[in-house]
Amino acid sequence: MALHLSKNKAYVRLKSSRLFKDSFWAICGNVINKGAALAAAVIIARWLGKDMYGEYGVIRNALLYIAVFSTFGLGFSATRYISKYYNNGSLTLQVINAGYIISLSFSGIMAIALTIFAPQLCTYLEIPEEVKIMRLTAITIVFNALCTFQIGVIAGFKQFRELAKINGVVGILTLLFTLFLTYYYGLQGAIFSLLITNVLNSLLNWRLIRQQTQNYEPIEHWFDLTVAKSLAKFSFPIALQESLYTVSYWAGMLILIKMSDYGEVGLNSAATQWAAAILFIPSVLQNVMLSHLSVTEQMSEHSSKLKRMLLINFICTTLPFIAILIATPLILSFYGENFKGLGLVLNVAIAATVIRCLIQVFVQEYIATGRTWQLFAIRLSRDVFTLILAWLFISTLKEKAAFYYNLSYLIASLLCLLFLIIYQKYGYNKIH
Repeated sequence: MALHLSKNKAYVRLKSSRLFKDSFWAICGNVINKGAALAAAVIIARWLGKDMYGEYGVIRNALLYIAVFSTFGLGFSATRYISKYYNNGSLTLQVINAGYIISLSFSGIMAIALTIFAPQLCTYLEIPEEVKIMRLTAITIVFNALCTFQIGVIAGFKQFRELAKINGVVGILTLLFTLFLTYYYGLQGAIFSLLITNVLNSLLNWRLIRQQTQNYEPIEHWFDLTVAKSLAKFSFPIALQESLYTVSYWAGMLILIKMSDYGEVGLNSAATQWAAAILFIPSVLQNVMLSHLSVTEQMSEHSSKLKRMLLINFICTTLPFIAILIATPLILSFYGENFKGLGLVLNVAIAATVIRCLIQVFVQEYIATGRTWQLFAIRLSRDVFTLILAWLFISTLKEKAAFYYNLSYLIASLLCLLFLIIYQKYGYNKIH
């Protein structure tokens, strides 16, 4: 009887938990979104072949990583600011307006730069025939940056149920557009589908934000320079650490391209798609975690919440990790003989992703507590060590470049996680 009552009490507490509810809806919407994207990726990989899929991976990831940088870190900053001040209607509106201006400005500059220097970039990447595709989809940078900022705003309002609906719709449209356009137009269609789905996603996000702010009193000044400066100042170190994604990605791909070939890039791209299947729940929960960690509370409560989030991330990543590990032979059969060597790369990539997901909890905690410069230094150290180690492995062993690149990231991530745990226990807590 006591055990039964205990279970009922635990169930009631879990059901009434805002953190649990937000996490549940965030996960539900992205199951469809990421699942559809993964299914599309597997199919177009088989259609395009290893080498062309490698080109697709380079172009696609280049556009997305540039878009992440072009948000100027405003996605996370918007979540933090709106979570803390959403009761202040005028400040909330000014934060949103300032975020739109900054996002559009930076992403627009990046899109124009990519359009101008597309020939030089494609020549350096040894895909000179893809200049038109690169230029055609540069606008994707703008809409992807807008989506990143808008999701941050929606997370700040804690509208995860509505966001889940949007993600579900976008996931289904992504699958349909990607398969249709790739089937008829090949690589060009696969890349162009990114633009279409990002435009639709941005419009749906904009509509939801309008609904959340329609009851606020109109503000006298649509744009407040003081608010914009404050937002930009807080976001700057976040933008720097997010730019590490772009820099480290390009550096890693150049190591594979220059020291190996596009076949190895294709293996890495395919493995990355499955790693994303593990990453998707923690990625979805990033804004949930940040919105809850940003609320002012006692240090003991904050630490307790951090531990729960680490446990959630560990469970959510370990289960799909084991599933993918067991299903590796079946997964390899989807790609065909052309992707020989993928199994080893895949296993290391998904192992590294489990560690990365635990690190993401600390990333949100650092942003929530304003330790953004420390976060930048830690992530810079990890990425530099990854690239140095990868270069040493590949230049010395002269084979299995994709495998050794992912192995380097695994080793660097393990050391980074160990540092974060030790510092959280013996350093940060003592200071605070």
